[in-house]
Amino acid sequence: MNMHPDLVRAVILAALAKVPDSTKRRLVSTVPERREQAEDVVAASIVIALAQRR
Repeated sequence: MNMHPDLVRAVILAALAKVPDSTKRRLVSTVPERREQAEDVVAASIVIALAQRR
């Protein structure tokens, strides 16, 4: 089942809005480990949000 691109964007934006601010700040960290961990959290949040829409 394919989702409309606008729905995908809305789900992703909603998932990003729910990510804690501290995680968002770590996305620009100069410490690679912190940045990678934050990227993993964001990616997992998006995947979970998209999976819940199916």
